[in-house]
Amino acid sequence: MPLLLTAHPIEQACFGIWKIDEPESFFHDALPLSPAEEADLQPLKGIRRAEWLAGRYLLHLLTGAQERLPMAKTAFSKPFFLDQPDLYCSLSHSHGIVGALLADMECGCDIQVFVEKMPRLAHKFINDEEFRFVNAFAPPQQFELFHAFWTAKESLYKAYGLRELDFRKHLTLDPFEWTGSEASTAAWIKKGQIHQGFDMLLKKYVMPDERDLMTAVCFLL
Repeated sequence: MPLLLTAHPIEQACFGIWKIDEPESFFHDALPLSPAEEADLQPLKGIRRAEWLAGRYLLHLLTGAQERLPMAKTAFSKPFFLDQPDLYCSLSHSHGIVGALLADMECGCDIQVFVEKMPRLAHKFINDEEFRFVNAFAPPQQFELFHAFWTAKESLYKAYGLRELDFRKHLTLDPFEWTGSEASTAAWIKKGQIHQGFDMLLKKYVMPDERDLMTAVCFLL
């Protein structure tokens, strides 16, 4: 069972990471899916199907429930528990790895296997002030921080649960100390009358196959 870790980033939350080594049938046979979920799964192909199933299987394990808690999604595809309005969750996947977060407050999570193209994409999600922050570090740390900002802002986007957010304009992180493996900071969603603050926790893991993985979890202040 490739459950790589479970952790409690804060007391009221549980976060897990799973590396998919099983066939798709392992997860599908273990998960009772609603007709709506079966419809969501049907158009997915290949690894994307396995990631969809594995993420929900991992989330079920994190709940500790004997039977899977019924789930649905909002009009903007944010997952939620139908019968547990005070229990929040978030899902993420990257290159055959899945992450799941469970908390008693609005939250978001994202994971990202390190990819060489991330510096070329950074201008799409990092603003000028954040670029100045990143550029103060040596190139190896800059590469890590590009992944940190990407996962952080993806987690904020998921916590917000709506669309039409500009990652450079509406999502920001306060400066933070980067140890090379983890950091914590305040993060913000600012759009019109919306001004939401989050606790942001960033951590880099080295996977058993030696790939680097950046993770971000955020919680509404």
